[in-house]
Amino acid sequence: MEERAMAHLAAAVSTITQRLIGLLDELLPGQLEAFYLVGSVAQGDYQAGQSDIDFVAVMSPPIELAALATAHTTLHQEFPGTDCDGIYLLPGELSRPPGGQGIAVRAGKVNPNSAEERSPVVWQVLAEDGIALRGRVADDSWVAVDRAATVDYSRANLQGYWRSWLEARRHLTSAEGETLLIDEAVVWGALGVARVHATIVNARVPSKTAAAAHALVVFPEYAEIISEALRLRTDPLGASAYQSPLARRHELIGFMDAVIRSDA
Repeated sequence: MEERAMAHLAAAVSTITQRLIGLLDELLPGQLEAFYLVGSVAQGDYQAGQSDIDFVAVMSPPIELAALATAHTTLHQEFPGTDCDGIYLLPGELSRPPGGQGIAVRAGKVNPNSAEERSPVVWQVLAEDGIALRGRVADDSWVAVDRAATVDYSRANLQGYWRSWLEARRHLTSAEGETLLIDEAVVWGALGVARVHATIVNARVPSKTAAAAHALVVFPEYAEIISEALRLRTDPLGASAYQSPLARRHELIGFMDAVIRSDA
């Protein structure tokens, strides 16, 4: 399974994930039961230098946190330009609705009590798009997919996280206001709300590129900022259509407001 799946991955993704699986087998021998790629890699939307590598792993207990931390610290030191972020689950968890807290990894740091990524969105992406590098193929015959819960979760995310994120940055003179002038914020904000909106409308979690295509149809008056966000993700060295970062910032706020209001 691992060799067949690896053959279809980008070289960098294959190298990094093989190294992580090897470290887990070395430091926690016999405990890694399943390892899945989700996110942009699984959805065919991986952008080298832009995308993280997202995973869901299933390990038999007890999971030694010190060994897990060593594995991810080593990986982060060896591949500092690419984060390999994910969650560790116990056997049987994927067959139950997501929730509670558990082990998560972000930017090489292990958090043993995180609720992050234990959501119906992740369960659905895993079942619909996940790539199994070890373990049984994930699908909705055994993964507890609940598309209505995904829509509800996404609506709450749009009106909670994204509304708060935008309000904290709306005014240029605020502590976070200048961050909307940065390329990364344009990509995160524009494609983030576009992806959530598409999920609410279609009850399916799209890639960021597919989310941009959705937004171009639903919000054509904001085509310029949507296209700019997509360009920054896929061709960051290309020319911007905006002559002024302030004008781009204004359009970003307008687009995000429109998406959030559309679901209010």
